[in-house]
Amino acid sequence: MNHVPRPDRTALVVDDDPFVVSALAELLEEEGFDVHTATNGFSAMRRAIEVRPLVILLDLALPERSGTELLDDLRAEPATHDVAIVVVTGNADVLSEAHIAECDGVICKPFDVSELLQTINRAVQRAASRRAEVAPVAAVSHLTPALRARQPASGRRARGRR
Repeated sequence: MNHVPRPDRTALVVDDDPFVVSALAELLEEEGFDVHTATNGFSAMRRAIEVRPLVILLDLALPERSGTELLDDLRAEPATHDVAIVVVTGNADVLSEAHIAECDGVICKPFDVSELLQTINRAVQRAASRRAEVAPVAAVSHLTPALRARQPASGRRARGRR
């Protein structure tokens, strides 16, 4: 049977431990995800932009670039800023409040499989609602400076004392 990847069920697992990558990939494949993997921050960013996954499972302790740096970059990149990101780490205490706010879920290693799957589902729903939000419309002046017609000095009314 030919496997056709579904963009709406694509996941990226980012961890430097091959055992963890394998276990998470197998778990997500059983849940119907098309899984891609990366073992460092640079390849993870490249893969995330290439694949545009529905969810990213991200470890914080990575070679070359930390998971927190990668998290910042993923949120700053237009192609990935709305992706669901679940941090799966043994070092959750290094996350600042700002980084926790940028995540859609945090799971500590060792993790419970059912808790992980629930967190992934909540993260995907949270990301979907974020994508569905309408961006605020900026107030627009009816007469922008570039469009205002300048009146000649003789046609202007004097203000103040005459």
